[in-house]
Amino acid sequence: MSGEMKDGDEVRLIGSGGAPVLLTVGRPFSVRDIEARLNSREWRRESDTPRPRKEKASKPADAPAGPQPQPELEPRPDGKTPSSDPRRPAESAPKGDWAAYVAGLKHMTIEDASSYTKADLIEMAD
Repeated sequence: MSGEMKDGDEVRLIGSGGAPVLLTVGRPFSVRDIEARLNSREWRRESDTPRPRKEKASKPADAPAGPQPQPELEPRPDGKTPSSDPRRPAESAPKGDWAAYVAGLKHMTIEDASSYTKADLIEMAD
């Protein structure tokens, strides 16, 4: 492999994060450093990277057209329907999560919301 690279050569590699890299052999990466990282599979040659497939993606056969109805939320044991807000914390979430959520809903500071009990915060969010 060292016959392929010498100081001053430019080498195209794929780095450890998956990003393409153009290195000049020498400082800071000698031939030995580059070979060690290639052998450890931390880096790989750009030519060793699988190419994306060329064929067109197939469409799902039974793709429904238009918007789909949302499933109905089942009532909780207390008879209330749970919120469909994805930001809403789980009831078992810590009080701090509830304080931040209610502060955003009720346009108050987190410090003010934190003065309420967790049960009060949950009730305020309903």
